[in-house]
Amino acid sequence: MFVLLRSSSIACVVLATAVSCAPAEEGEASHPPGPSDTAETGAAETPERLAITAYEGLMDAVVEGSHQGATDHPYLQRYAKGQALELARDMLDGATATGEPVLEPKVVESDPDGSPPTVVIEDCADDSQWVLEGVEPESAEADDFRPHRVTVTSDGSSWKVQELWFGDYGGC
Repeated sequence: MFVLLRSSSIACVVLATAVSCAPAEEGEASHPPGPSDTAETGAAETPERLAITAYEGLMDAVVEGSHQGATDHPYLQRYAKGQALELARDMLDGATATGEPVLEPKVVESDPDGSPPTVVIEDCADDSQWVLEGVEPESAEADDFRPHRVTVTSDGSSWKVQELWFGDYGGC
């Protein structure tokens, strides 16, 4: 179960640890939700744009899964690996949400020639419209803005979110 706990200075997410992982079934959609698959084709895109596309694709998959009360989403692996993939899978715990967060990602570091090529993104996401069903908002004055720090790396053929960190609400 995905549970959001808030107090004036602390925000934390309690996540289920048991996660089901299953490959996409025959006949499922061939494209993930959200951004196009330029993150894999590299169609004349900059490393920074490809990194943002990977982050937005990951968040789109998490949001779509939350709308379905899913425990996994077939496109998480397309956009994430490592710690970010684990966190995204943990976030999908069967609880159902409505709406979606408003993202405003900005590149804060870029090393496209590094080993591996890396782009770091910061986002001050507005979660006020992404609501867990059956949970009343704390108050209309609550600060629903939450910082995200994202590290995206390339293996030479695709860009994937490797690390994803959520800060405290009101931390933007």
